[in-house]
Amino acid sequence: MDLAGLVLLVAVSGCSTTPKPASVSPTPSVADVRKSDLAMLQGVWKGEEFDGNAGGQYHLGFSGKNLDFRSADGNEWYKGTFTLREDSNLRLLVLVIAEGCEPKYVGKTSYVIYRLEGGTLTIAGNEPGNPEVPAGFDAPDARKGVFKRE
Repeated sequence: MDLAGLVLLVAVSGCSTTPKPASVSPTPSVADVRKSDLAMLQGVWKGEEFDGNAGGQYHLGFSGKNLDFRSADGNEWYKGTFTLREDSNLRLLVLVIAEGCEPKYVGKTSYVIYRLEGGTLTIAGNEPGNPEVPAGFDAPDARKGVFKRE
C-alpha cells in the first residue's frame, strides 16, 4: 500500500457515517428544582434575638431585594437593599442600609449569614461598616436571631 492509500485508509476509518445519538439532558438536581433563597425569603418574618435579650418580637420584611427591619417597640428600625450569595455552605446576605434610626449606619454594608430550614430563618450579622463576614452562627460579635414566617 502506498502512502496515499494509507492516508485514505486512516481518514476513512476515523470517520463514521452513523449519526451520533442526541445528547440527553441530565435529570435536574434538587438544587435546580427548589425555589431560590430570594423567593423563599419574600414576605414578613417575626422573631427574636437569641442572645438572651427578651426585647419582644422583631419584624423582618423582604420585598424583592428590599429589606425592612423593626424592633418590637419600633425604636430600632432599618431599611435597605440586599443581595444574596448562595454559593457556599454559609449563605450570605449583603445588606446596604439606606435609612434607619442610627444615621451612622446609613450607606454602610452589613454582612449577614443566614440559614433557611423549613419555616425558620436563622441569621447572624455584623455591625454595619464591619467588613468581616461572621464565621458562624455562634460568632461572638455577631448579632443573632431566629425568625418564623408570619
